Amino acid sequence: MQPRVLIITTYYYPVVGGVETHARQLVRYLCAAGFPTGVVTKRVLSEDAREDVVDNVPVHRVGPPGDRHGSGKWIALPFMLVKLLQLRDRFDILVCIDYRGIGIAAVLVGGLLRRPVMVQSGTAGVLAAPRAESGSGVPAERALIRLLKWPARFIYRRADHFVCIGRDIEQEALEVGVPRQRVHYLPHGVDLRRFRPAANAERAALRAAVGWPVDRVVVLFVGRLSIEKGIVDLVEAWRSVKDDRALLVIVGPDMPAHPWDAGPRIKTLIEQNDLKGRVRLSGASDDTAPLYRAADVFVQPSHFEGFGISAIEAMASGLPVVAARVGGLRDFLVDGENALLHEPRSPASIAQALARLLSDVSERSRLAAAGLRTVRQRFDERDVLVNYASLITSAARPGTKDQGRTKDQGPGTKD
Repeated sequence: MQPRVLIITTYYYPVVGGVETHARQLVRYLCAAGFPTGVVTKRVLSEDAREDVVDNVPVHRVGPPGDRHGSGKWIALPFMLVKLLQLRDRFDILVCIDYRGIGIAAVLVGGLLRRPVMVQSGTAGVLAAPRAESGSGVPAERALIRLLKWPARFIYRRADHFVCIGRDIEQEALEVGVPRQRVHYLPHGVDLRRFRPAANAERAALRAAVGWPVDRVVVLFVGRLSIEKGIVDLVEAWRSVKDDRALLVIVGPDMPAHPWDAGPRIKTLIEQNDLKGRVRLSGASDDTAPLYRAADVFVQPSHFEGFGISAIEAMASGLPVVAARVGGLRDFLVDGENALLHEPRSPASIAQALARLLSDVSERSRLAAAGLRTVRQRFDERDVLVNYASLITSAARPGTKDQGRTKDQGPGTKD
């Protein structure tokens, strides 16, 4: 009998983002593998049912409705704590995805009920104040902020297991004193059947379907229109890319009411710099796989990334990647070997890397082939999820609090 798993995440489908996509990916796998699974998440819309079913899995939505916002994890915290106690007879282990804020509820309930708690962070700087020398790209904290975050960080560190999607996150956990056997490097994976290179003539057909020109080089960005995703830097850089054959396609949702919402700013930049013919805003997409196959180049200019799933999806789709030299992106991207890396927060560096690829078809082909090999060797979703499920099974057994380390620490381990 597999252990009963309760996944906790601030936001969940139909909210779409890297954290939400990964959480749903894990839930689907656990359910298919015979793990009785449920989800606790925050309500977003007033019409959202408090008790829902997604992918045949019960989803419990708590708290007052509200758009995706940084404060959501704190608003939802007390409501999640109450819901976890109400569901005490329905789980053997708690798995908290992106545990900022809501991880407090998970750790407190886990301790009270003597159930193991596994937490996974989406970025560095959760367990300790970020350091510039770590290269994560996460902004430094003022002394007052560090002081205010100390109580939460003290509670987070009492979790039983820490799943780390990036090496900088792993190193942070070790540096604050979490025992090695409770720290598990386990990056995300990608569905290689869904994200694949375009077949012969498929790219032209896909472009016709979405209205993209077939005679231009399409550079694709996929992500939230949020400051930390580097989208403003990218549009600034695009002004310097003097190639009328190239089209920048931006796919992703605005972040209304969020302090990092970049949508209005990039629309102004496009208008003021007469970029309408060279930049296309496509909005959010429920299925990005065909969009990758329709593109020629992918760009991810993030200020910080715990992992960088969009880059992996692009590589699996046969695209050459231009990305920032930050965080988890550095774990699998090597400049000049399987991608071109640029300096973070630097429009000039982004423009230079893009211009290099736009002018060199053979370089695009070489990097695309190397990137595809990287993904197939290290980030097959099936392997990653098998390791995750094995870790959950081990952690849920009585007396295995410090014995659940996955063999090889997941794909791409360098231990």
